[in-house]
Amino acid sequence: MEFEQIDFKKPQRKLVKRWGIYLMIPLLIGVVVITVLSWKWRDTLSVQRVVIDGNRILPVQHVLGLSNVSLKSHMYGVDIYDVRQRVLQQPFIKSVCINRNFPNAIHIQIVERDPIATVNTGQLRYVDREEFLLPQIESAVGLDLPIISGIGGLQQAQIGDTVVNTELSEAINLLETAQTIDTAIYHSISEVNMNGGKDILLFSTDIGVPIFIGRGKYGKKLILFHTFWSNFVKSQNADKLQYIDLRFNEQVVVKWKQDSQQPKTAL
Repeated sequence: MEFEQIDFKKPQRKLVKRWGIYLMIPLLIGVVVITVLSWKWRDTLSVQRVVIDGNRILPVQHVLGLSNVSLKSHMYGVDIYDVRQRVLQQPFIKSVCINRNFPNAIHIQIVERDPIATVNTGQLRYVDREEFLLPQIESAVGLDLPIISGIGGLQQAQIGDTVVNTELSEAINLLETAQTIDTAIYHSISEVNMNGGKDILLFSTDIGVPIFIGRGKYGKKLILFHTFWSNFVKSQNADKLQYIDLRFNEQVVVKWKQDSQQPKTAL
């Protein structure tokens, strides 16, 4: 006689499955309701603030004007890509990141180009470390920058161009070296005259004293100059100094205006 084997677990599995379906229905309904409500909430969002970060040279109002983001406009009606392209039209802005900060703000984070000098291209332009030409601009930050002169062939360069010029690169390298050693050295230079490819001539900011620096080994020469200026010139009449010559190996040769003899070695 054969006995039929009864699976008592099968009805239980069906019951569990049925309860799973019953529980899934309200869950799905909840997801749909939340989605609909979120879309309705999204439609109520408007721009109440435009936050500008990262600006030092450019005024906030200038960047706001470039962005052309209208207050009370719909948050999702603001085309982030278009805003970015408009802001990047300003040559001083190197890069920009724009985000929606919920519930009511557009956040514009910019990275500015930092000019290191002024150069004459037919008109005075700022130039940064990457040899990128920048326009003159009114700023709350005083851009008291040294002038790079004595370089030919820059007349065709336009704002927004990256200038390829070995003499300009050399001048910027010298100024970067000065900044690295001591910002006081950098700020003591009013002009870097590249002298048409000959020995470079610097002029001091204090009284316009000529400083012959030659070519190469700028770090050592500028340290010698700074030491001499701090220890000797400040304690004497700087206006009687005729010139400083740094072209000699680890020496500072100076000429005072009252001297009728040969220049003297100071260090």
